[in-house]
Amino acid sequence: MAYPSPFRLPWKATPTNSTLKLSNSSPKSSNYSSLHTRRRRFITFSLENASSSSSADSNKSVKIEISSQKPAVVPKKVENDVPLPSSRNPTEQTLSFRSLFGKRILWRRILFVSKKVRSIILLNAITVVYASTIPVVKEVEAIMDPAAFTVVRFMVSAIPFVPFVLRAQADVHTRNAGLELGVWVSLGYLMQALGLLTSDAGRASFLSMFTVIVVPLLDGILGAVVPACTWFGAVMSIIGVGLLESSGSPPCVGDLLNFLSAVFFGIHTLRTEQISRRTKKENFLALLGYEVCIIALFSMLWFFLRSWCGGTWKLNPSFWTWKVFLDSIIRFPWIPALYTGIFSTGLCLWVEMAAMCDVSATETAIIYGLEPVWGAGFAWFFLGERWGTAGWIGAALVLDGFYMDSMCEIIAFTMKYKKW
Repeated sequence: MAYPSPFRLPWKATPTNSTLKLSNSSPKSSNYSSLHTRRRRFITFSLENASSSSSADSNKSVKIEISSQKPAVVPKKVENDVPLPSSRNPTEQTLSFRSLFGKRILWRRILFVSKKVRSIILLNAITVVYASTIPVVKEVEAIMDPAAFTVVRFMVSAIPFVPFVLRAQADVHTRNAGLELGVWVSLGYLMQALGLLTSDAGRASFLSMFTVIVVPLLDGILGAVVPACTWFGAVMSIIGVGLLESSGSPPCVGDLLNFLSAVFFGIHTLRTEQISRRTKKENFLALLGYEVCIIALFSMLWFFLRSWCGGTWKLNPSFWTWKVFLDSIIRFPWIPALYTGIFSTGLCLWVEMAAMCDVSATETAIIYGLEPVWGAGFAWFFLGERWGTAGWIGAALVLDGFYMDSMCEIIAFTMKYKKW
């Protein structure tokens, strides 16, 4: 019986062993031919890969060894020769530009790469809006009572959220969280409004930058690890503020109030991150409604207390006529009130709360650190405020402290990403 293989000699040299092995593995004679065919094909395949210079005995040992290891050799070859996509380095796949963006158009690549990128872009946008509020409030306070303007501003911002507050009255968690956030941000707005009475707008912008340092410090007090470069950035910012105080107008109580405003805003930022991640997204508007209503209530209390204690409360009935009321409405600066109430308060707080579900409080504070740059630019162009040499050096040191803290966050994130 002819055997169609160039390696006939090893097969014929061991007919007995092969027959015994097949007969032991399959006692039925009907299955002998099929098993013999499968074994013969595999042995032929194995011997074709063997060296032609080997002897008959060595070919026999190679034949038996390969046939016994058939289930294990083939998968190993496939795994070693052709690596699976899952065995690739995940860092290389993530850092690939094409894997991140693909072939989408540019604006889709920028805006729709991830939730965190969109949140960072939105936080940068509201930073510009926050910075533009400072010169607007500064100009309004020069022509009217700041307490009255603050009341109208926050009443305008609270009106759209009243239906959501009424709908979520039974939610105790949302109510308590909104009340807490409202207290912190109300104290921040109150200190800012009082500080701008005597402080320059540009200097107030840079003093508000202490939020960048306050947030990681408070986070460290609550148990987080604060890097050494964050402390170094804080020291540089303090030195810069000292030089900034020596430029322009002399130091005043308003500078201290602006610093306290930065502290309260930092606490509000940290608590917003913690609360927003424990609150359902459908309750965001109700949570924000409670917060804005508390701000409006605080502004009204401040207005009445200031008017009562300052003796400006007029009890003359002739003052409460329709003519005086209409004249005051006509002369009121409604455009700044609508801008600061709707955009820089209601809309910005809503964007901040939604964005901080994906961005941490420290990262948000770092983004808000660019607010003094925009605020100083607005004060330069619209208010004509100028600094001396020491003021510019101090501002540069404050910015260096901000970027030092930013680099700490970037380095920490990079090290964590590499470990992953």
